[in-house]
Amino acid sequence: MKITISEFYSNSNVKDCPKEKRPEYAFIGRSNVGKSSLINMILNKKIAYTSSKPGKTQLINHILINDSWCLVDLPGYGYAKISKIKRAQIKKMTKNYFIKRGLQLATVFVLLDIRIPTQQIDLDWMEWLVKNNIYFVRVFTKCDNMKKEQVLKKIQEYDANMNKNHWETIPESIVTSSTKMIGKEDILKNIKKINKLFNNI
Repeated sequence: MKITISEFYSNSNVKDCPKEKRPEYAFIGRSNVGKSSLINMILNKKIAYTSSKPGKTQLINHILINDSWCLVDLPGYGYAKISKIKRAQIKKMTKNYFIKRGLQLATVFVLLDIRIPTQQIDLDWMEWLVKNNIYFVRVFTKCDNMKKEQVLKKIQEYDANMNKNHWETIPESIVTSSTKMIGKEDILKNIKKINKLFNNI
């Protein structure tokens, strides 16, 4: 898929987000999961802000691609060094976006650091998405220095932890590495497939 960035919009309220009915693909994860690096890899352009200090994204950022669909860069959650009030405001803003965007929100890509144990905060977000009937895909990040067998083992461990939390169906997964350009085509194939479905609605 050829990628051309058409426009960039930032908003603090879902009601101010772009009005055009285009499919949107939202990216969310813990503040240090590598979201900005992954987005920059997908778009082949340094457009998302990367920093050694997590929590820089605090708005709903729409990146219009090919004048036909939007990649949405959402604020991270978890370890950002911001006040409790600001953290609560960002969480409310993000959930309002998820709930009120409707069918336009085609997929949420939930980013998970494959190197670390299952985090309850990630499970909580995924459970919330399920309860609100929002389709999502797990995206495991930072597989840079792992062999294929190690990656498979980590995902199996993650699946086992989800089963312990009474998940009946394990979500679809994509494995990525921003430094080694792994997973880009898998994400774009997913987007291309859903774009076709969206255009037939």
